Amino acid sequence: MKAKDKIVPDPIDGLPAMVVGRWVTEEKHQIIKRYIDASWAARQKFNSQRTYIDLFAGTGRVKIKHTQTFLDGGPLAAWRIAQQKRGAFSDFFVADAHPGYLAACDARLRKCGAPVRSCVGRADLTADWVVPQLSKSGLHLALLDPFNAGHLHFSIIRKLAKLPSIDIVVHLSTGDIQRNIASGLQVQQSPLDNFAPGWRDVVRAQSSKQAMRSAFVQHWIHLVEQTGLQVCDMMYPVRNSKESTMYWLCLLSRHPLAEKLWRIACQFETRRLF
Repeated sequence: MKAKDKIVPDPIDGLPAMVVGRWVTEEKHQIIKRYIDASWAARQKFNSQRTYIDLFAGTGRVKIKHTQTFLDGGPLAAWRIAQQKRGAFSDFFVADAHPGYLAACDARLRKCGAPVRSCVGRADLTADWVVPQLSKSGLHLALLDPFNAGHLHFSIIRKLAKLPSIDIVVHLSTGDIQRNIASGLQVQQSPLDNFAPGWRDVVRAQSSKQAMRSAFVQHWIHLVEQTGLQVCDMMYPVRNSKESTMYWLCLLSRHPLAEKLWRIACQFETRRLF
């Protein structure tokens, strides 16, 4: 999360909470919690390690903009829903580039009894911290939920994909991609370079904005497939108050069961990207 984002104290614990739009939290966390709940039986079969990983963890609690409503952020929501079933997480890894945000998240998770380990740093660097601690015989779930596409370096996915059994839920910021494609073609460096290396070569040949965005996303999907993971074609659209799609939640996985459970989690409103 970014240091300039608005922070307010949570009246429950006095720790900082980030102010976010309703669409940032409610729908997204509903899908993630449904997926964790649906996959509890699969996690239960892995005795060696069952991990949750969030490299953009933030403060752990958020306040909904223009309301007095405070809600759990991604890591706390994930821990609480997993605790309701026997397939709880054995290890909980969180990281964030902002030390104060991560300290708040860590404290909240510890208070809930989570087996948390935390590390301050950019996600492309903390990925190197977490991967050596992950068992190749374990089952891992990672949430990659940055505020913009430029923060999601593709190297993060490449590093996590080394694990044989890992599911990755990705915030695919189609709005951010759309805003940066045209300008990115005019400059030597663009935030999109981190997200999808080599994207200019496939986008330049397109004649319309819609075609450019489609080609960009297909290029990113191809990069994911080169790691051995597959992108589920069912993606959940998260919309703002004006019903404009802000981003898509998508699942990267190797196992057909993970894709089946993702479809179940998204079944109350599912869209195909193409």
